Amino acid sequence: MTEPSHPLPPPAGADRVPGSRPGQASTARLRAVRPRPGGDGAGAAGRPAGSTGSTGPVGAAGVAVSTAGTLPGETLWRVLVIACAFIGYHSTGGATLYGLSQLASVAAGFGYALILVVTLAAVALRRPEPPTTWLRGLLTVTLLLVMVTWFTVLDGDVHDAWSLFEHLLTPLAVLVDWLFVGRRQALASWWYPLSWAAVLLVYLVVYLASDAALYPFLDSGNDGFPAAVAGLGALTLALGFALVALARARGGGATRGA
Repeated sequence: MTEPSHPLPPPAGADRVPGSRPGQASTARLRAVRPRPGGDGAGAAGRPAGSTGSTGPVGAAGVAVSTAGTLPGETLWRVLVIACAFIGYHSTGGATLYGLSQLASVAAGFGYALILVVTLAAVALRRPEPPTTWLRGLLTVTLLLVMVTWFTVLDGDVHDAWSLFEHLLTPLAVLVDWLFVGRRQALASWWYPLSWAAVLLVYLVVYLASDAALYPFLDSGNDGFPAAVAGLGALTLALGFALVALARARGGGATRGA
């Protein structure tokens, strides 16, 4: 017996969901395939998966890629930070790098040059904002420590160009960068300030071994040396935890590592 050339229609009610009334089956199928707003895949507005509207695609760490609207401003700002750092050191005439003011300025110049390059590369490759938070925090804490120590312990001024850049303009520039440029610092871990203080402790060991004798209060032969070291350590930790707290407050209290 041969099959008919035109298949017979299915019996009435064959596609009906058990227990439903006639006419409800097609409605149930539509509900099953309709995308949920905010779920995986294309959203209600037809956005492609992995996008967040105007903020750009989101990477594996949940950090949005810098958009074309903010990139020129961020780039120009970081070029300014680099310029301030190198102008400050150049104005000293090549002073010794055992001085923390000079070392911090040179480190900020090269550090922010690296940050700028990797950030531009990430944007070009459509990748998330690179994890530069730890380096940015270290540079910011160090330069703020330099600024506070210069104006308080050393009773310094900014009459000369080198002092203006090293002790005021560059520290303020990196502070502004930490607070208002980029988004990843909102993910800074609580232990970052401890590691920043550890790096500065290494600097102190190298400084003492060099016999540079640039800072009278860091003369290990003075009775006030232990108190000076303890005070600088406490100030470093206070600055570090303040930076982390401010960044997290601005970023809405994110808790994942940067």
